[in-house]
Amino acid sequence: MGRSTVLATVATSLLVVSSGTVGVVAAGKANSWAIVGETGASAQQMFLGAVDKVYIVDKTENNPATVGGHPAWATEYDLTTNTYRALDVSTNSFCAGGNLMGNGSWLNVGGNQAVTTGGNSDVQENITAATTNSGAYDDLNGGRATRVITPCSDETCNWSEDVDGIPINRWYPTLETLEDGSVIVIGGEMYGGFVNSVNQRQSVPTYEFWPTKGASINSSFLADTQPANLYPLTWLLPSGLIFMQANWQTTLFNYTSAVETRLPNITHAQKTYPATGSIAMLPLTVANNYDPTLLFCGGMDPVRDDWDGTKWAISETDTSNSCVSINPMDDSPAWVDDDDLPENRGMGNFIILPDERLFLSNGVAKGSAGYGWDSWAINQSYAQDPVLSPAYYTPSAAKGSRFDTDLPASTIGRLYHSSSTLLPDGSVFVAGSNPNADMIDDTNNATYVYKTEYRAEIFYPDYYDSGRPVPSGIPSKITYGGSPFDLSLPKSSLNSTDLSTIKVALIRTGFSTHGMNMGMRFVTVNGIPSIASFVMVGSGAIETQPMLAASVLPTSTGNFKTSSASSSASGAKATGGASGSSGAEGVRAGVWGIAAMLFAGLVAVV
Repeated sequence: MGRSTVLATVATSLLVVSSGTVGVVAAGKANSWAIVGETGASAQQMFLGAVDKVYIVDKTENNPATVGGHPAWATEYDLTTNTYRALDVSTNSFCAGGNLMGNGSWLNVGGNQAVTTGGNSDVQENITAATTNSGAYDDLNGGRATRVITPCSDETCNWSEDVDGIPINRWYPTLETLEDGSVIVIGGEMYGGFVNSVNQRQSVPTYEFWPTKGASINSSFLADTQPANLYPLTWLLPSGLIFMQANWQTTLFNYTSAVETRLPNITHAQKTYPATGSIAMLPLTVANNYDPTLLFCGGMDPVRDDWDGTKWAISETDTSNSCVSINPMDDSPAWVDDDDLPENRGMGNFIILPDERLFLSNGVAKGSAGYGWDSWAINQSYAQDPVLSPAYYTPSAAKGSRFDTDLPASTIGRLYHSSSTLLPDGSVFVAGSNPNADMIDDTNNATYVYKTEYRAEIFYPDYYDSGRPVPSGIPSKITYGGSPFDLSLPKSSLNSTDLSTIKVALIRTGFSTHGMNMGMRFVTVNGIPSIASFVMVGSGAIETQPMLAASVLPTSTGNFKTSSASSSASGAKATGGASGSSGAEGVRAGVWGIAAMLFAGLVAVV
């Protein structure tokens, strides 16, 4: 597929991290779980919006949180107090997509028709396309809705909705942030149904942009991959092309020219909904020359590719333990077998940790995503046998030894509609699970095996209670190119460690839903991380990102220095400077501009 030597640009907020041996964080014990609070709305969708705030988005249902006289299906969770604030969303955000934009705001798109109790369609409101709320839950059709929030720490921010924000209903769309900080909205279907069946004639095999760039564009790949093409698995690559996987098929496409280039089919098992594998782009580092490798684990090899639940008992079917990877920028991309999962798992969730490992949690040993009243369903759940044991995955480890299962199990099953995200202190926030059409608890149906889950828990990785580096000089905004800045670590943070081991990582934590974190990216760090800081990479606007001249960085002599959006430290000298390209051209080594976290760290602690 060829290569280019241009750096990617995108306006975005990221997390910045460093690692060392000073500044022990409060609370939490390494390699342990803690139940920390309740989310108020079940965490079907979730993202880290500020250093102390996690945002929850659910479908319309009878959640305990209330706002404006109706149940709330969005909340803001405060990581400091472990309490929530209900946020008013009036449109049904059931299985919407989301991602972070170049101006630091989060976009949530699509959903499903208005419903009443039990998840039943609010027929009158949907027929009349009402723009006034009615019905038991006072909600509106969310299929064409857009929702935008700019996160805050002072509890003043709220969702802004446009019930007609896009021209066609999209249920289960994927959102991917582009180089200019705008978002491409891909696929979906028009209204409810277990899968995107051909005979239902409701597929939306197109993509469009937000803010709009004109009419939607047809995709032959989306047209060819029914029924298992909802939430197509999507990444903008450093080449400027978009990689997309759905059903068994895979493609690269140029979103500016609409040219698609098919790649080999994925092997062993399907990973898209409803099979729902665990997926991630592995960390982009100096060592791998910022070449993207995409990892796909678990999911299911379905008995029938049409997913016709009248002909097989989905909840009795084993999930997969297979893992495969692909480097889509190779000259001849091919699927490669990786280490198998320690156990069968569907609906698991990979989170990239600041030390370049992946943390895997959530999921089930049998069944798939989805719910209904089929004879084989577990009450309503299409899945059973929650996998409670997490694992670490180390990409750099020798093949055959990449998974580490010496971790304690969670006590909470996380099935359909669960989610997770990295936090600034390097821990992982896990919440959600509701394989039911409406809220189920002991008060309305104590016999259900899998009820609606509101408890939030945090996993504290093995580095958590070690001494942390305490960097200073982290800017709030980083340009592409331009002058370097000084990032200082106290001498005690270095602990006589060689300067060549110091690295910096930029992490975009992504929008978590259905076993994936849309937009999750990691560019370089290892070891014990610092507490992260948010930085804006790029101009902070949705626009072609300004490019300044690249700087020659000075050698680190007692100080750690870095610059630019995709900078990293490898050895005594940091590398930086960037020039960007449009989506039609190749880009190289990308932190796509947007709000992100920055971690700085040491590869080893001595």
